[in-house]
Amino acid sequence: MIENPEPEFSYIVQPSELAENEIKHELLVESEACAALAERFGLQAIKNFSAQVKIQRLVREKAIRVSGEIAAEVVQTCVVSMTPVENIISETFEIHFREQSQIDEGETEEIEEFEPFSDDTIDIGEVVSEELALALDPYPRASGIADDVLGPYLPEPEDPETKPFAALAALKRTK
Repeated sequence: MIENPEPEFSYIVQPSELAENEIKHELLVESEACAALAERFGLQAIKNFSAQVKIQRLVREKAIRVSGEIAAEVVQTCVVSMTPVENIISETFEIHFREQSQIDEGETEEIEEFEPFSDDTIDIGEVVSEELALALDPYPRASGIADDVLGPYLPEPEDPETKPFAALAALKRTK
């Protein structure tokens, strides 16, 4: 059996202890956890990372809804110049969780996708960490880097007759 590694940032919620009311949490990620998450996501740094999270039991769907907003200031590496690029991230999210046994039984009615949980625990810290990873720019560029920095993809042929359809044009002219 594969063991899950210890998460860099963890905030455990037990669904069995949730009332039907919505519960709000403000999560502030400490600098040590930010450094560990930066290493995990291949970032130069995470300067600030916080989340406003709402957790609600959905009785009819037998599910838990976790929604909220993440805010972070990250330093990535420019894919062209390899210089630091600072990005501010602000994203909203909504995820529905359901007990693993209920997902296995196929009890999915209205909500198409559920994230499974087991052992009566949902790690909200890991949820917001994953949301941060999804919000990152996959190809960050420093300001002032032009899109055509690599130049044209193919050099222009010097002789106009060596163009790809030049042979077809020659056949057409002979008729």
